[in-house]
Amino acid sequence: MSRKASKTKNANGDVAWPTRGTRLAAEGRKRASKLTREQRRQYFRQAMVLMHGGELKETTVAGHKRPA
Repeated sequence: MSRKASKTKNANGDVAWPTRGTRLAAEGRKRASKLTREQRRQYFRQAMVLMHGGELKETTVAGHKRPA
């Protein structure tokens, strides 16, 4: 029987060998952490329009309605 190669992890919990996907994901997280609240809100709204089509009718905030 042959054994499957296991992914060894270092002390940080990262995979021992970086891949293109892990590097891109890290870059995306780094850029996202620098966004302001208003920029995040704008990108979230654009993503919702892209996924659901058309313009959203009301402001959406993570599953909860914003208190008036």
